[in-house]
Amino acid sequence: MDGLQIRTRKLLVVEDNRETRAWICATLKSAFQDVEFTAVGTYTEAHALLFGRESERREFDIALLDIALPDGNGIDLIRRINTQLPRTTPVVITIYDDDATLFEALAAGAMGYILKGVKTASLIEQLKRIESDEPPISPQIARRMLAFFKAAGPGGREPASRSESNLTSREVEVLRLLGKGLTAMEISGILGFSQNTCATHIKAIYRKLNITSRAEAAIEADRRGLV
Repeated sequence: MDGLQIRTRKLLVVEDNRETRAWICATLKSAFQDVEFTAVGTYTEAHALLFGRESERREFDIALLDIALPDGNGIDLIRRINTQLPRTTPVVITIYDDDATLFEALAAGAMGYILKGVKTASLIEQLKRIESDEPPISPQIARRMLAFFKAAGPGGREPASRSESNLTSREVEVLRLLGKGLTAMEISGILGFSQNTCATHIKAIYRKLNITSRAEAAIEADRRGLV
């Protein structure tokens, strides 16, 4: 594949899942020439590179950011990038496709929103849009945005807050199985995805429902009539 001649040369990848991080980095290597990228897996590491001591800090043209990190929230990084690093373009790359997370990220200053799980060619296509001053937005997200504003009507309405815990259909299914007492390994086997993906869904459920344990998840599943 021919390399794309682009202005931006330094990229930061912030992704806690090792396999996904390796996939993103491999995609960047195969798709673009003369692009330097740094990959980290935590909020703390990203924060140090972006806002830390002068000896540690680096400049990046693009930051590809996951949202749910083990020690922080990628949206908080986007907010700080937007106010303090105008030369850095923050782009979300995530599994979260709910309105609450989407509009919070855009309000924080995200200049793109890419869903994980796409084919490599699709990721490349999304990233190439940056050079044409087009926001890299997954087609599913673009449709979701159009549907949101269509539903809002002429008067408009505010995006749903994260406190409304707008779970995706897959997260509801994971919550149902958590409510039945199944382990992450059992859930991943039933639903046909990896344990890492299952852990990511559980983490998203905990975040959206503001809970911290499987017991609380079981209570919430029961309250919703899922078990």
